[in-house]
Amino acid sequence: MNARNPIILAISLGFTMACGGGDSLSDLGRDLATDDPADVSADLSTDVAGDVAAETLTDVTEGVTPDVVAEIPVIDATDAGDQAPADAVLDTPPDTLPDAPFNPPACGSNVALFKGLVPGPGQDGYDADLEAKANKFERVWQAFNATAMHLNTDVVVNAANTADRALIENFAADPTAWDFEVFSGKKAQDVITSQNKVAGLYSGDGVAADAYRYAVLRDQGYPCDDVERARAWLLGDLEPLHAVVAITGAPGVIVRGIARRDLPGDGSSAALNLIDLFDGDGNPLPPVKNNGVWRDDFSEGGQFPNLIWEDSVSRDMYIGWAAAYAAVWEVIRQDPAFPQEKKDRLRADALAVAQQLMVVRESGYDLEVPDADGRTTLHGWLNEHNFDGVFYSEEYLNGFHAAMALGVVASWVYVTDDPALKAWLYDQLLGQRRLHEIVRDHLFEMVDMDLMSNYSNYNMAFQGIWLAMRYLPDADARAALQAGLKDGIYDRPGKDRQPADFAYSLYDFVYAEGMADGSAWWPQRSAPDEGAVSRGTQTLKEFATPPYWNVGRNQCPDAVCTEANPQVASPDCTALDGTTHFTVLGCVGRNGDMITAEPIPMRLLGPSNFHWRSNPYQPNRDGEGSALLPGVDFRFAYWMGRFFRRPL
Repeated sequence: MNARNPIILAISLGFTMACGGGDSLSDLGRDLATDDPADVSADLSTDVAGDVAAETLTDVTEGVTPDVVAEIPVIDATDAGDQAPADAVLDTPPDTLPDAPFNPPACGSNVALFKGLVPGPGQDGYDADLEAKANKFERVWQAFNATAMHLNTDVVVNAANTADRALIENFAADPTAWDFEVFSGKKAQDVITSQNKVAGLYSGDGVAADAYRYAVLRDQGYPCDDVERARAWLLGDLEPLHAVVAITGAPGVIVRGIARRDLPGDGSSAALNLIDLFDGDGNPLPPVKNNGVWRDDFSEGGQFPNLIWEDSVSRDMYIGWAAAYAAVWEVIRQDPAFPQEKKDRLRADALAVAQQLMVVRESGYDLEVPDADGRTTLHGWLNEHNFDGVFYSEEYLNGFHAAMALGVVASWVYVTDDPALKAWLYDQLLGQRRLHEIVRDHLFEMVDMDLMSNYSNYNMAFQGIWLAMRYLPDADARAALQAGLKDGIYDRPGKDRQPADFAYSLYDFVYAEGMADGSAWWPQRSAPDEGAVSRGTQTLKEFATPPYWNVGRNQCPDAVCTEANPQVASPDCTALDGTTHFTVLGCVGRNGDMITAEPIPMRLLGPSNFHWRSNPYQPNRDGEGSALLPGVDFRFAYWMGRFFRRPL
């Protein structure tokens, strides 16, 4: 049995509860109400209340109980037993894999090249109503949430503006309506009262959804107008994907987010207080690295005069950008409908970002995400021996970091096919450092915190596993990742409160695809877990219908507690549907959240702008209804499910 260090374990647990990837309120929409800065989207207080730049041992260990500490062993390096000899290499050269021919059916033919994890038209199990909901989300999202910068944002339409909101409702109800100005005579900006920023996770996953949607329509013979509209939108994504790298002015540095300075909301307010990279003496600003400040356009020649950018990209934002580049490249690399010069630019930007991960920093370690001021971002640590910048130790194996590191590096290798980057991944990260085995053995330690779990960490872990399984072809690495996916994060043996119970579509589809051994190189090699597919699909069916306003829901209104007084008078709760029953545990979740023993079905959950990182045990969520939520979580999961190929 492994030796355990309770002090390090308590630090580990405390920082996971406090930081959990380091998202601030700004990442989920800093100001979702027009007039009241405190009136934010309902899940914000649940998921992101606690960016921590530095904490004392007392701060991070307060409230940690011995039984929880015992659950999270720190592994001595001698216990790893997995370390390969220094000259170990893997046997499968990734560049010898077969390249599938690009031969899509004619548009309008209704001929499908494949059957997806979620079936399409004419296939057994196809749900026309679910696709109609997906198309409605697509139309509303393109017309409003993505209209300002072609990437995902939250927007606000004042609840008092009933005529404008009625126009949006009517637009959503018309399945033929794509252009809001043509439909209503008004531009989208005429009805949007506040525009939030673009942020990497949500925008990156939104771009991945764009890529998957286009590929599904293209490869399943959809009507020509639909295919061309999806192609044109994806082509438009290539411009902001370049901007988020070029605007920083620093090779290989990618933004946390961007905003337009001319629109009411995040951009116009932040533009009044832009921060230089350095002071007059050359010292970086701000003096203490924080979770993001706004900067001016530093691109060569000032290419983006109407944009500003936020620095200090965190792991969760970074992994979203990596997902975008990889999904786009997978879909367009052989497609002649996309100009070669834009493909080359995409790959060049990806290579510059990827090469920065190979650099050994002042810490003496690699896998750190740099900022334009030369420092590592506040939550830009991905090295397997690091704990969120707090300490490095060769005796500490971080499976959570290893999963994300493998996912993003495998994505960059897939996009760039760069020999040096590929050698680093296969010879070093896999062959010598055995990151896949660290994932297999230690993934749960920074993710499954029982009642105190941070669901942003779950989201990051699943996205890391998804990208690694998607783009790593090596059989040994895949077997280790499958073990980590199954027993380390999706359904840990003998444990409750597991993702297998959440019915979160992203988790279910990643699990089904991963365990069926699907990848970018080949379709699934075995039948997927139909239980997981069914759960994920049912959640999408229960998802809110657009336009998706952030209207709060309190399933247990009589349950009253605080973090200081966490007990409730009665644990019994009958939900608003009058039939579903929950057991309220009290205010004992992360950040004192009130949680239940049972996961809340999607049909009863309150609003969130990204459910896959929100607490599934939270019965009450606030929201005053002004925010038009993007549904990018729905879009991402639905088109992922449609894109993943079942066995031939």
